[in-house]
Amino acid sequence: MNKDVELSRKRVSRRRALALGGTISLGGLLAAACGTDSGSSTATSAAGSATTDATATTSGSIEDQLRALLDQAPNCVMTSEETQGPYWFDVDSIRRDIREDRPGLELQLALRVQDLRNCSTDGSASAVANAVVEIWHCDAGGVYSGFESGSIAADQGGGGGRGPGGPPPGGSGAMTPPEGMQPPDGMSPPGGVAGSGETSDGSYSVGDREATTTDDGTYLRGAQVTDASGIAYFTTIFPGWYVGRTVHVHVKVHIDKSTVLTTQLYFDDALGDEIFSTVDPYTEHTGRDTRNDTDGIFDESGMATVSRQPDRILAAVNLGIDG
Repeated sequence: MNKDVELSRKRVSRRRALALGGTISLGGLLAAACGTDSGSSTATSAAGSATTDATATTSGSIEDQLRALLDQAPNCVMTSEETQGPYWFDVDSIRRDIREDRPGLELQLALRVQDLRNCSTDGSASAVANAVVEIWHCDAGGVYSGFESGSIAADQGGGGGRGPGGPPPGGSGAMTPPEGMQPPDGMSPPGGVAGSGETSDGSYSVGDREATTTDDGTYLRGAQVTDASGIAYFTTIFPGWYVGRTVHVHVKVHIDKSTVLTTQLYFDDALGDEIFSTVDPYTEHTGRDTRNDTDGIFDESGMATVSRQPDRILAAVNLGIDG
């Protein structure tokens, strides 16, 4: 296992995460969002798939560049509902920077929530302000916070050639089926991560079924409130991969504490190939077995529009909801 990844996993705890600077109350975020307009966010296209875009503007602030990508991305298109997978729990953390100390290539992500009941003839849609957008994803070694202990133990025992995370997240030595191929409620999800039987009851999510965690990590998990333009911004790292899944980011959109969308975001495979073969610590995790075209959950509506920059990735997706 890459030493930076291993050491950072050992340092993380939920108690530490909740004490991080930048984690503030939902009420405070809503007040700030109501009083701030990040600028024009009119989209220009309602068709086609979002793919890697090396020609996106590199001038202006990070937020200016992200808004430019949102304007290039498909919009006024319904985002497909997809499984939340077996690794979600209510971290109840409002913060923009969710990295904690995860090593990896910086990813600046913008998600704009759009109300598809109000699509205009020019292809634009009404922005949804004050929605809570929540994301979570695996680290560069393919492990989710809260579910790492079994994978690390297995890797220390040899790992079976499956990369720095050992077996897929969940701690089982057997190959984990793709997310979404899950048993009925009350049975254990794939990989041995048992459902807790509890549901979320936090500041922005109520009633969603949670998984039982194996540790108290919270890295690469968090939420933001959409501004007056319907946009939520995140600073994270480019996700790694694990057996049976293509590269992805999980997303939930909450309005008035109810979940109105659960979906996943994806990236062009050529971008992932470049990062995994040239950027540390991703190069330490070899043997990727699943790409977009062989992933049973992948959906084109989740493709990110991306700008590859020397020291970071900028990515943007418009999330279309029906009310």
